[in-house]
Amino acid sequence: MEVCLQGYRLTLFWIQFCIMSFKGGSTETQHVDYSDSDAPRKSHAINAQLIFACTVFGAASFLFGFDDKIISPVAALPDFVEKFQGLNPVTGKYVLTARNQNLVFSLPLVGSVIGGLLASPMNFHLGRKWPLIVAYFVSVGGGLLQVFAPNLGAFVGGRSINSVALGIINATAPLYISEVVPVPIRGRCVSSMNILNLTAGVVGTVVVFRTEKINGNLSYQIPMAIQCALPVLLLFLTVTLPESPQWLAGKGNIEDARRSLRKLRGSSDDEIEEELRLMKLSEENERLLHAQTNFWHIFQRQHLKRTLTAGSFFSLNQISGVILSTTYTTVFLTALGVADAFALTIISSCCTLAGTIAAPFVIDRAGRRPTAFIGMGILFIIDVVAGGLAFDSGNKKATMAIAALSFVFNFFWASSFFSLSNLMPSEMATPRLRHHTMAYTIACAQTTAVITTLAVPQLTSADAANLGAKTYLIFAGCMAAIIVFFYFFMPETRGRTFAEIDEMYAAKIPVWKWRSYETSFELRSRESKGLGHD
Repeated sequence: MEVCLQGYRLTLFWIQFCIMSFKGGSTETQHVDYSDSDAPRKSHAINAQLIFACTVFGAASFLFGFDDKIISPVAALPDFVEKFQGLNPVTGKYVLTARNQNLVFSLPLVGSVIGGLLASPMNFHLGRKWPLIVAYFVSVGGGLLQVFAPNLGAFVGGRSINSVALGIINATAPLYISEVVPVPIRGRCVSSMNILNLTAGVVGTVVVFRTEKINGNLSYQIPMAIQCALPVLLLFLTVTLPESPQWLAGKGNIEDARRSLRKLRGSSDDEIEEELRLMKLSEENERLLHAQTNFWHIFQRQHLKRTLTAGSFFSLNQISGVILSTTYTTVFLTALGVADAFALTIISSCCTLAGTIAAPFVIDRAGRRPTAFIGMGILFIIDVVAGGLAFDSGNKKATMAIAALSFVFNFFWASSFFSLSNLMPSEMATPRLRHHTMAYTIACAQTTAVITTLAVPQLTSADAANLGAKTYLIFAGCMAAIIVFFYFFMPETRGRTFAEIDEMYAAKIPVWKWRSYETSFELRSRESKGLGHD
């Protein structure tokens, strides 16, 4: 429980950091739906209730991060393998076979797809708070089944049930935060959930590192029990929170929206009424846009290029080789014969977290394309070097070098490819099709996740292709193709408004010329300044 409390404190810290950093001012460009004169931007709109609500909803990402990172070390625990499989018939060691790795890692991802699909009608009919509460109940049920599972089938069933809850959570929590915070801090607060997610991964790997030394079933049951305790705590905290005023306004419950907004703001009544007016205007515009568009419009000729590019980010980052040092970290390191795979898993998670923290500073200063190509180039080199070292498998120094390279890989992946995967789709999509484009992007990502988690054990495991770390060379080939693809399709969107992005796509400007291209908006601005000087 001490680790859980520490994780909760980290969540609180990051939410407060995001809010306070905007109180102190920021030069970051924010893409918003209203002009500066329309949007409420008073710093005193932030109060203790808003910070608490953002902290609780932000902590929901802990569940995903914790589940995602503990399963690899748990699946590598000798007591876990002995309980659910026994000795590997090929290696004679307590390592899951390729088939059982597919069952433990891949099959539950189908649950997250189902949860994501369920989230849409639940968010429409129930709001933001109650879908999350339902998800917490489901998560507890799935967690308990994992704790007391009598066989591998029951354990996989518990993980699948929990994945349904995580799918609902991943679709709902960011939505709530984006709707309740004032416009100037929206981007920072929502994106901070990535940091919280990876912080949970560090906490989870530390938990398993501590329990790995316990003999018997408790070595894997304790992490699973902590996973059950987290949603119980968040459930009781979430019940006390106000519903999203944006959702209430969309349902015509203006009085309830006003009460909710008053709880979440330190603003005057006049400012609350102005923000409520903008919410109603936004909902009316959304209804109008939805009436004029449908999902299949994203595949029309004028939108197809940006749809395919946006959808590729989440998908392609998963075939960079990172799956060997994230999802399968401990299993992979154990198969390599590394002395203390569990301790190194903690270092791996910390490197990913460090890269995620560094990303906002790098992306906003260097730009999107330089960040992408420098980061991807480094990932390609690491894939080649690590894959080459794998041919000297009997050399202990080569094995440790592969492990060290995987940690460096995590840092540069998180600071470039992963962070851009979260940012670019939202910037590239045409405004009136953004929700459809994002749905397509998530669907592509989940499909790729299922394929990669199924394929990797078949490539690396001794009872399958037995490539081990040589699999990095396959990912090196994928990275080479990815770099070429993004050179021709990835635009530089730093500092560009949605209108400018639409203009450049319509003018068919080559993406490598976007940075120097002067849009009609910039020309008018320069001309108006020239007239002003005259």
